[in-house]
Amino acid sequence: MTAMTRRGFLAAAGTLAVATATGACGSGGSGGGVGGAGNSLTWWDHQNQLQKAKAEIFATFAKSPGGVPVQYNYYNPAKMGQALQLAKQSGQLPDVRTNAGLNLPAAALVAAGWSQPLELTDEAKARVQDSLIEGLHIFDGKIHAFPIFSHQTYSSVTWFNTELVSRAGLDPEAPPKTYDEFRAAARKVQSSAGGGTYGWVWNIGMPNRLGEQVNDLAQAGGFAGFAGVLYRNGEFAFHADEYLNVIEFLVSLRQDKVLVPGANSWLDDVARARWTAGIAAYYFDGPWCPGVALKDTAAFGEKLGVGPILMPEAGAAVATYHAPQAGDYWLSSASKKAAVASRLLSEHFTTEEYSRTVAGTMSQPPRDISVVGDSQAHPAYKKLVGWFKESVFLAPEPIAGNKDIGQVQIEMKPVTPTLGDIVQGALTGDVTDVRAALTKLSSDSAKQRDAAIAAAKQKGAQVGQDDFAFPNWKPRSDYLKPMYAKR
Repeated sequence: MTAMTRRGFLAAAGTLAVATATGACGSGGSGGGVGGAGNSLTWWDHQNQLQKAKAEIFATFAKSPGGVPVQYNYYNPAKMGQALQLAKQSGQLPDVRTNAGLNLPAAALVAAGWSQPLELTDEAKARVQDSLIEGLHIFDGKIHAFPIFSHQTYSSVTWFNTELVSRAGLDPEAPPKTYDEFRAAARKVQSSAGGGTYGWVWNIGMPNRLGEQVNDLAQAGGFAGFAGVLYRNGEFAFHADEYLNVIEFLVSLRQDKVLVPGANSWLDDVARARWTAGIAAYYFDGPWCPGVALKDTAAFGEKLGVGPILMPEAGAAVATYHAPQAGDYWLSSASKKAAVASRLLSEHFTTEEYSRTVAGTMSQPPRDISVVGDSQAHPAYKKLVGWFKESVFLAPEPIAGNKDIGQVQIEMKPVTPTLGDIVQGALTGDVTDVRAALTKLSSDSAKQRDAAIAAAKQKGAQVGQDDFAFPNWKPRSDYLKPMYAKR
């Protein structure tokens, strides 16, 4: 679990107090305490772009027979983990929540007493059954959560301001595809603007997000694995050329001075808001970007452009890989309102209609990705999802092959500095020997996994190094359930 410093504790305390006082949705009263005030449910999450949709669902649920008001609080993902830790310590966890910022796998959180099983209806179970995995969504045979998003996604999308790009003489219909093309485009936009406008902005104050995005960029650059682990042999290889190439590319943008000054400490909400205000032409963000940006600045939709994930060189087809999606909404273990919370989730969050709602709000692609084309989403979002369908493949997930991997995850201790910390340090100049830092991360991660496997085996887990290797994995193909038994 993420360590909480005194400063972090005080910050989380302030965040919790503000959310409790101001975040209610659907009813008045305090958001504190498990179960909230009176007969209401409390709900916390980090899904900015889905706030309005959920507010409508909660209002409908409150008016339905047997429904109750829902007190809803939104947190920036960079702050939610500490707020949840504080809430758990003080017995004030919400009834329903996401796990953003906790930095622990679901198995570890369930083992630590963070959640309890859902009581989904038979109809709801049937709708989500094909996306559920023991050890990821199901524990001891009971459903604890389900995904609302598709696995066909990546988080490092090249979003851009078409107006600034056009003014620089660049074609918004032909966005950069390679590192060199992007560097040239960012420099050209900045030089043609004559001051006050930069080439690129990024949320460098969010190391966790940086790590996710660099993992995706490394895959697009040819890394045959994820989070530093090679699919075929299960070995850690953060120090592979694909990772080094990505980070050197990012550092080159800093050296080109196309990065907005001050962005080293910015979270995504600040970086994105400055981007839509015209401070920079390009911004790396996930598919949720337009859903958040256009909610506050709808007029920016006229300037919104999108490019595919960047690659080192032209010519090769994009291929990235994403494991089965984790569960999204979790019922806190101390909640006394499992039945009504489960009814809310069953009736409103497992349906095709909710997938359509997710698509319309331009969050991550919904679990039923086929509905995006007919949704009200921005054309740039639809174009992006079309790329996802062609270039994102289902990756192997160790816990899907052996649920005892969950015991290893419980024993794993965080390895620091993380990939995101190293990327952040490279961009700020604090990390000068990136290859050495990545090599140490590979070594430390392998040692920590070895120790976790040994500890799990001592407690009875039937698990080994081979459970992290998938020798029958093939590039540009989905790793389907029958393949786990054949490796």
